[in-house]
Amino acid sequence: MKNLIILLISIFFSVQVLAQTDSQEVAPTDETSKTNLSGEYIYASSYFKKSKTGVALKYLNTAAGPSLFYGWRFVIYNTEKFFVGGTGFAGQLGTVDSVGTYTYGGMLAGYDFTIFDDIYVEWGLAAGGGGAKMYDSTATNTVQSGGAVVEPWFGFNHKVGEKTDFNYSFSLFMMPNSLTFNNTISFNLRVDFIIE
Repeated sequence: MKNLIILLISIFFSVQVLAQTDSQEVAPTDETSKTNLSGEYIYASSYFKKSKTGVALKYLNTAAGPSLFYGWRFVIYNTEKFFVGGTGFAGQLGTVDSVGTYTYGGMLAGYDFTIFDDIYVEWGLAAGGGGAKMYDSTATNTVQSGGAVVEPWFGFNHKVGEKTDFNYSFSLFMMPNSLTFNNTISFNLRVDFIIE
């Protein structure tokens, strides 16, 4: 598990170094220029040097029961397609007999590419830390859990406005120190707002 995490982080840093060496002069292309729903170009120079902020919902079914987290994300595009930023989530987890709260945050890096005029693929890796506190009424005790979080994701962005994107994605929530959260697949919904 540790070797896989180190490999994923190494790949992202390698992509970042390669991307920055070629990003001094960026000209728009048909592939990277963004269009609105009627096909009119609205970004003359792609997302390069632009940023996005977004709100997100995350659903996952953990060992503690179904969980729904809400949070935010902020990213800056270092090149036309590569971005870095941060994310944070909080929310409730558990069932009627076992309830609790969970909070986590971290840094992220990702890459996107256009597949149609208003649709593009996005994938990346988030890494940080988190913790939870749960009460189990069947055992009448409190359970605390926490540790490092690594979360690779893959999803699709749809342009829904001139400066608004809608994203849905799947991610693998890895938390090696926790039997409750480790290797849980989550479904994510997010709305991004482009900042000039």
